[in-house]
Amino acid sequence: MTFGFRSFTTRLIVTVLGACGAVFLITLALSHSRSRATAIRTAEREAVGEAKGAISGIQAVLRAIERSTQLVGAAFSAGDSTPEAIDPLLRGFLSTHADVFGSAVAFATNRPGGPRSPYLHRRSSGSSSVELLDLASPDYRYWEREWYTVPAKTGEPRWSEPYFDEGGGDVLMVTYSVPVTHEGSGSRVLDAIVTADLDLAWLNRLASTIHAGRTGFGMIVSREGRILGHPAPEWVGRARLPKELPSEAQAREGRVVLRLLRGGAGFEPIDLDGRTYRMSFAPVGLAGWSVAVLYPEDELFADVRALRAVQAGLVAAGLTVLAIVIVLLSRRLTRPLKDLSQSAEQIATGDLDLELPPVRSQDETGRLTASFHNMRDSLKKHIQELQETTAAKERLESELKVARRIQMDMLPRKAAGGEGFELTATLVPARAVGGDLYDHFMQDGSRVVFMVGDVSGKGVPAALFMARTKTLLEAIAVREPDPAMVLRELNQALSAENEAGMFVTAVLCTLDTRNGELAFAVAGHEAPVLVPNEGEPSKVEAEGGPVMGLLEGSEYPLNRVTLNPGDALVLFTDGVNEAQNVEGEFFGPERLTAAAAEGRAEGTPGLTGAVLTAVRAFAGDAPQSDDITILTLKYLAQRKRVA
Repeated sequence: MTFGFRSFTTRLIVTVLGACGAVFLITLALSHSRSRATAIRTAEREAVGEAKGAISGIQAVLRAIERSTQLVGAAFSAGDSTPEAIDPLLRGFLSTHADVFGSAVAFATNRPGGPRSPYLHRRSSGSSSVELLDLASPDYRYWEREWYTVPAKTGEPRWSEPYFDEGGGDVLMVTYSVPVTHEGSGSRVLDAIVTADLDLAWLNRLASTIHAGRTGFGMIVSREGRILGHPAPEWVGRARLPKELPSEAQAREGRVVLRLLRGGAGFEPIDLDGRTYRMSFAPVGLAGWSVAVLYPEDELFADVRALRAVQAGLVAAGLTVLAIVIVLLSRRLTRPLKDLSQSAEQIATGDLDLELPPVRSQDETGRLTASFHNMRDSLKKHIQELQETTAAKERLESELKVARRIQMDMLPRKAAGGEGFELTATLVPARAVGGDLYDHFMQDGSRVVFMVGDVSGKGVPAALFMARTKTLLEAIAVREPDPAMVLRELNQALSAENEAGMFVTAVLCTLDTRNGELAFAVAGHEAPVLVPNEGEPSKVEAEGGPVMGLLEGSEYPLNRVTLNPGDALVLFTDGVNEAQNVEGEFFGPERLTAAAAEGRAEGTPGLTGAVLTAVRAFAGDAPQSDDITILTLKYLAQRKRVA
């Protein structure tokens, strides 16, 4: 989309008014900027003060809880692990910390006696009445909870993310976990996890004491962005903070939230629930949390906006009067341009034989008229050249279509069959011509030779190299039954004269239709997928060699597999498994084997079609980036299975 002025009068108005009002507007902008900066500094001091006060309160409580939990762990480690010894520890802990909802000693599951975890907790938030239960139940399974698994793995104390402890305390809480270990044979061995549960209602009450402006508020956020404390209880435990942001603010707010979660500090703008705030945030170092104080911008800049409105009204009134004067003057100056404007509209319709107004002056209007004369003549010349270029392009496209037909005619039939086998192949070039190839033919009356290859690059060079490869392959395979030796000789022939540095990958197979013995060799290519008559399809384990055409003397190991009646083999190029969708995901081997499993009941035509359909459905609207070649062969001979 282009922007501009609808008339010379408009341009004149904007230019003159801009020049006359520049000094006043700059002064207005500076005044507004200084007023805004002053308001931000004042609000920042208020918000930072609130945040520091909240952080001090949180750190005092957390430090006491962490120290006491570690003391309980040390006492447990030094004493015995009987209920008679643990119960006084937990009761003494809860009696000295009114903010702690509950405490547990979760024994390591490999200790004698199996899992057990005495858990002493208050009957309700703030209650002095306590209840003892065992968390080692089939419904709770404490050894799978985050508060147990993370410190057990790291060996370090840790505050958990907020969670609702259903089956434990049945409240929304965070847990401080301390691992108790002893020295084993070469490493520390876990004995138990000692925990302290902090009811988030305490953090809600603390957040409710934070104020900024008339309606600003504070909140406490975990290291992963979950809200631990908020004046509105429904926000507590909410999903990660960035997911709550409006989509149009993601770029800016995402950076601010990332700084907050990384333990940074600042006073930054942020949009939350459709309202813009200035957020002051600072880390709570003990637990990795952060305290955020949100000051509403509409309150912060209320006085600034009122002053700006008065100043803007004065500016608008003065500029309106000036605009009226300019309009009256510009009418006399713009008449010579009207004729040129009408001529330009006719040129825009394609009338390049139009007589333009003559050049009568050397001023800007005269130079503009001369430019229109040059433009008209240049357009005529350009259109003529474009027509010639289009004709040449059409000839080239026609030649490429002929080349594609020739290339397709070089390939054997897409379907073949005989005594003991059925074969179907397809090739879909990414361009008019491509570098993929397939081939199949009978050898000695009982062996079917088939292959799939992929030439490096795209377009005409790849197609020519493909034709050379196919010609050499057929010449060698006629006299050599061993696929490994065929690839070795083919590599020698391709490497001998390959100044362009192109190469080809391939899988060459020979199937004895009398007994189902399959011999194949791989040259830098994906191994085939075996689709058994019964069971799940899987990639054939194979030993391969390097690509052909680059290194003379390369060797290619011979692989052997015995097919059972009804088994099928899928050969493919990387246009299949490396096909991408619009999100950039790859089709991959899992989708390939799944598609093969769905299509195997329909014979090789259905199997080939199922794989091709799955690739196209996966890619969707994404452009085809590589040639797609699929060849499937099914062994039909009847023989007894070997037990």
